[in-house]
Amino acid sequence: MFTTSTGRLHPVWAFVVSALLSVLAFLAAGYAAGAIAGDRVLLFEAIFRPLLALLLIALFVWMLTAADHVEGHHLAALGLPRAKGWLKQFTFGCLLAFGLAVLAIVPIEIWGHTRTRFLLSVHTLPRFGTVLLVLLMGALAEELMFRGYPFQHLEQGIGAIGAITVFSVMFGAVHLANPGASLWGLINTILIGVLLSISYLRTRALWLPWGIHFGWNFALGVLFGLPVSGLRLFNVVVRTAVSGPNWVTGGSYGVEASATAVVIILAGIVMAWKLPLAPLAQPGLPLPETEHRDSSSSIQP
Repeated sequence: MFTTSTGRLHPVWAFVVSALLSVLAFLAAGYAAGAIAGDRVLLFEAIFRPLLALLLIALFVWMLTAADHVEGHHLAALGLPRAKGWLKQFTFGCLLAFGLAVLAIVPIEIWGHTRTRFLLSVHTLPRFGTVLLVLLMGALAEELMFRGYPFQHLEQGIGAIGAITVFSVMFGAVHLANPGASLWGLINTILIGVLLSISYLRTRALWLPWGIHFGWNFALGVLFGLPVSGLRLFNVVVRTAVSGPNWVTGGSYGVEASATAVVIILAGIVMAWKLPLAPLAQPGLPLPETEHRDSSSSIQP
């Protein structure tokens, strides 16, 4: 019931255990960052997000060793293989996200109004560097949590469609705690979760979804000065005030809560599904043992 024929923990139970460990890592990182940073929000994020990523890596490496009997190539097994093409996939993800972000703000320029103020100076450069770190590590931590070990093992146990559904809904639900969250924000964040999940399944690596995740947040928050899931923390280069109907602007949550963004995110899903993306090599890893893996378990164009 709990193990496979070779003594490895059953994928569904591995998902359950790793999901609980993810919650504990989240709470521990938040407690530690809060104790150090107090009410300094950017310092809190600069501690919390890298610490969460490190805790998740450590816990999932332990799970790979104890539950999956993986003796080497642990980062590759987590979805971060340093195989040929990894940097290309990360860079492509950033560029794809930038293009989608540009398309997402076009309706605001048509039906709304923007007013931009430039903030970057010599004095704000350290803050810019901190924000860059927060965005990189924050995107990595979320990808490890939502497309990493727990997702990968649930996919082995119940198939790709079930895993995408579970984790995309969870991805949307955790963002409901953000400022200005709304129904449209929930819908769009779930769709973004689908986009990121398909990006992982097409490449069997986290580089592409990490690039998309980071590129989207960087483009919206840093380059365009807009809210990122309700957060203004990243507006260190420019800050853009937006006015217009909420179905276009997304209100205080930002473009991710706009009705028009649905079309853009769906276009991104189609591209991730149809583009000629190749899985990265994962040397030395055992083949997954599953009972439910069939033709519906893989996402193919």
